[in-house]
Amino acid sequence: MQRFYTMLLLLATGITASAQQKKDLSPDDYAKWQSLAGTALSYNGSWVGYQIAVQEDNDTLYLVNHNNGKRYALEFGSAPEFSKDNQWVAYKIGVSYQEGEKLREQKMPVKTNMGLLNLNTGKKEVITDVSNFGFSKNGKFLAVQLNPPKENKDKGSVVLLRNLADSSTRTIGNVTEFEFNKKSDHLAYVVASANQAGNSVELFNLASYSLKVLASDTCRFSKLAWAKEGDGLAFYKTVKNDKYEEENAQVYVYAPLYKNPSLKIFDPQQHAGFPDSMRINPGSTLRLGDDLALAYFSIKGWTKKKEAPKKDTTKAAAKADTTKAQVAKADTTKKAPAAAPKKEDKLAAVDVWHWKDKEIQPRQKITYAQDKERSFQAVWNPSTGKYYQLANDSTPGALMGANQHHALLPTDKKYKPAFKEDYADYYIMNVRTGEKKLFGEKIVQAFGHAPQLSPEGRFVFYYKDKHWFTYNTATGATVNLTQNVAETFENYKDDHPAVKPPFGYGGWMKGDKEVLLYDEFDIYAAKPDGKGIRKLTDGRKDEIVHRITRVETEDPYHDDAKPLFVTLYGDKSKFSGFGKIEKGKFSRLVYEDVTLYGLNKAKDADVFSYVKMNYDRSPELYITKGFQGEEKIASTNPQQKDYKWGKSELVSFTNKKGKKMQGALFYPADYQPGKKYPMVVYIYETLSNTVHYYTPPSRRSAYNTTNFTTGGYFIFRPDIVYDINDPGMSAVDCVVPAVEEVLKTGMIDKDKVGLMGHSWGAYQTSFIITQTDLFKAACAGAPLTNLISMSLAIYWNSGFPDQKIFETSQGRFDGPWYERMQEHMRNSPIYQAANIKAPLLVAFGDKDGAVDWHQGIEMYGTMRRMEKPHVMLVYADENHGLAKKENQIDYQQRQREWFDHYLLGKPAPKWITEGVTYLEKMQAQEKEQKK
Repeated sequence: MQRFYTMLLLLATGITASAQQKKDLSPDDYAKWQSLAGTALSYNGSWVGYQIAVQEDNDTLYLVNHNNGKRYALEFGSAPEFSKDNQWVAYKIGVSYQEGEKLREQKMPVKTNMGLLNLNTGKKEVITDVSNFGFSKNGKFLAVQLNPPKENKDKGSVVLLRNLADSSTRTIGNVTEFEFNKKSDHLAYVVASANQAGNSVELFNLASYSLKVLASDTCRFSKLAWAKEGDGLAFYKTVKNDKYEEENAQVYVYAPLYKNPSLKIFDPQQHAGFPDSMRINPGSTLRLGDDLALAYFSIKGWTKKKEAPKKDTTKAAAKADTTKAQVAKADTTKKAPAAAPKKEDKLAAVDVWHWKDKEIQPRQKITYAQDKERSFQAVWNPSTGKYYQLANDSTPGALMGANQHHALLPTDKKYKPAFKEDYADYYIMNVRTGEKKLFGEKIVQAFGHAPQLSPEGRFVFYYKDKHWFTYNTATGATVNLTQNVAETFENYKDDHPAVKPPFGYGGWMKGDKEVLLYDEFDIYAAKPDGKGIRKLTDGRKDEIVHRITRVETEDPYHDDAKPLFVTLYGDKSKFSGFGKIEKGKFSRLVYEDVTLYGLNKAKDADVFSYVKMNYDRSPELYITKGFQGEEKIASTNPQQKDYKWGKSELVSFTNKKGKKMQGALFYPADYQPGKKYPMVVYIYETLSNTVHYYTPPSRRSAYNTTNFTTGGYFIFRPDIVYDINDPGMSAVDCVVPAVEEVLKTGMIDKDKVGLMGHSWGAYQTSFIITQTDLFKAACAGAPLTNLISMSLAIYWNSGFPDQKIFETSQGRFDGPWYERMQEHMRNSPIYQAANIKAPLLVAFGDKDGAVDWHQGIEMYGTMRRMEKPHVMLVYADENHGLAKKENQIDYQQRQREWFDHYLLGKPAPKWITEGVTYLEKMQAQEKEQKK
């Protein structure tokens, strides 16, 4: 018995010693951390490809046959594409990490090569300097396009057409674009020769190796467009007219490919019904209908060239000129020199901002290129020669259905300018007859609301007034699909001051038989004629959110002969998983206390891949055959076992308004019960769903959970909900009770709690410290600080006024600042700054296009005048998020130094205690340049 206890003691001692051998993770170790990307399955499901990307080392593409264990490791590889016969894989080949960094520093392009691997023999071939590649649908051919030489970049490049059966290669020169048809028996391509004499569109028969030139000219050809089944082809020929500034185009259609094909041409200048003021836009998308009956393209106006003034050569004019010369010669009196000819004044560089502008000038600048190229959808029937225009000035957009029999024509002109929601009226047009009807007025244009056509075009589908509706395109009947369902389809959780969106929908079943709708937890199948709706899942009972995930995307509908796959998410538990609906019945396939994501299915087999992760479990790739067991194919970051690492758990709390809420708590890597630790709270909006997220440490990532937990901190990420007109106070009402709940555990040193966030999270950070002394230091990246001036600013990245964001979205005010002045001031950090005690670090890019960096200046001026501890970091030429590596590293380091000093008491670097003068900065830069 004594020997037994001795063995237990030795075993425990060994375990303790093993634990003690684990190392602390330092920034020098971050570079080796990996991520999992680019997963792909072969058609038969035997092979799985995945990329392991390393932060500061070389990436590798792995190919694994999970049936026989065969394995390939392809250095610098990514983006695997398998052939349909499962014999080949093509993939991109990049460069080493060091070479890539060098090229990026020199602002040089990183060239890509292509690898071709025979999966059976292991024979590998590399083709250099590749721009594009792809297999034919049947996998028998591979087309590879090389990068063109610089001097010939506008004239196409070489395409290599490889017959994979015998490895023979056909070289095709000067190709600008190419496309296999669906049946994989033809390759169409456009040739643009150097002297233009040989410009052509050619069709290569892959079965007979015969070539047919469909069209040739000195003009350019472009926009190859196969019909869906690959039995017809359309393309443009660009033409010029000396009377006009812009180029015109002609539409060519070659069809039907398998039954007496012919080439038909639509020349707009020769067609009687085509308006003289318009032209076909050669830059617009060209489509050929599935039934080959209609070709779709866009038209726009063009500009006549100014005619040079004609010189008058009549005798009278000549005589007048002679008389003028004689008079001038006879006039010998002294007179002032003739004034120099007056040059035309240059146009002033001025923008006119008008109160009636539909969109403000910054938005107009953002959309200038799009507006300049705006064109109207039109249609031509190659068989009958009929042409008509679908869109026009009053209804400029045309949204085509999947079968292209109908078009939706929205118009929002009478609702502009829109200070809150965007609304539009909707017309529907039969593209075969040109018949046009108004079917819906003042429909919200936000995502999830806007009307769309069903795949077969039999119905228009839209959301309005808390319900889903269909409009029958044949009868004109409108039906409310959800009026008899007890549950709500409106996302009542949405707390923005706008019309609430729906929970969403999951697509249509084949033949427009049913449309799949979501309530908070479940999926419903509704007949579009309103004659029935059924619930397919039962998630409400356990508060599990069920949502459709598409594993097959070739068709615009779900095939009811195949199962539907579903993602599962525990609203309170944070479990996740997958299920399926087959023959109307739901079954759960996998559901675990981790994050599962990335469901992928082999196209020709019941084989699936997915990824699992947890905060302390680096992403792992799994394979399953019909969800009958699973096999782990790949793990990431095996080195993690050598380092101390934290764990995560959910925390429940009640906010000040009595609402039950959650947060995600992440433990320090070397957590020891009974010891008190510092904690940094990171905030945005809903973050408890990140409890199972794996976070690789990174020198380039501020706010990084693992950077902090491996440095001895707790990280807490609580959820926040909002009341209208009180965004800041709402954050206080959630975050303070959440932190107090964690403090009850006794694990946290209450005098060592910090707060941080970026953008909206930075705003809340800056505000919360005006309302509580709970936090001893704070860091805010790009915060909103003055809600009045911010609401009057512009979101430069999009050109929209921030007023709209404040009144419909994240700002959460139900009126403008002058109607809600006290509310704006009450929730603004600078108006409450006198209460701040926590040292505040703020960071901005001086080209921030989301939050104007002058928000930082306002806070800086306020804090400096109040003589409160405050530092603002301003990064040159950076937008809302830092993009340059050196700046990312710098901010991450300074943020950590800030908290380490104020929470851990570590010595403060000079930039915290004294700052850095401009002279010191420039001297440091000059010293760096001399190295």
